[in-house]
Amino acid sequence: MYEADRALVTRMRASEQRAFDEFFKASAPRLAAFIARRSALDSATLEDIVQSALIKAVRNLASYRGEAALFTWLTEICRHELADAHRKAGRRPAHLSLDEPGSISHDEEQLRAPPNQEPISQLYAATRRTEVMRVLQSLPAHYALALEAKYGDGMSVEAIARELGLTGIATQSVLARAREAFRRRWQETSADPDYGGSAT
Repeated sequence: MYEADRALVTRMRASEQRAFDEFFKASAPRLAAFIARRSALDSATLEDIVQSALIKAVRNLASYRGEAALFTWLTEICRHELADAHRKAGRRPAHLSLDEPGSISHDEEQLRAPPNQEPISQLYAATRRTEVMRVLQSLPAHYALALEAKYGDGMSVEAIARELGLTGIATQSVLARAREAFRRRWQETSADPDYGGSAT
């Protein structure tokens, strides 16, 4: 299981440039989507988090044992990077001084955010994202991974099967059980019990 991941890591540890190219090309977009679903931080910060996670992963390739998919191992590194970024963001001042030159625009139209960036819209989106991630994280790990791969990353059943080390039929079964588990958990815990969840 995960022979391809172990082989890729072996090639990277042997300093094969093509292996590094494959690793970054496959991992960076998925990691970016992974953390974007978990955070409302700005895109530049999220990009920095992805780069930092990938660099740390490369520096610590010897610690990858092949007991899980390489991407699963990467997400754990990324979770730590994201937590650090949130802690740092929490320590920054949450306001701008009105006394600073240029801190206020005198054009009222420039002060108004686009509709999708209005505070109430952003709050609703952030709350929904937090609720979805809370439910996902309460599920068994292989359920959460399967649902994120399918509905977050848009992966095919065949690709998810490779990720989980399962057959296609077994993966379809896992997805069906994961969707049902998500639906039940959402209805039990969500403030919006009529919402069917992103996995329906």
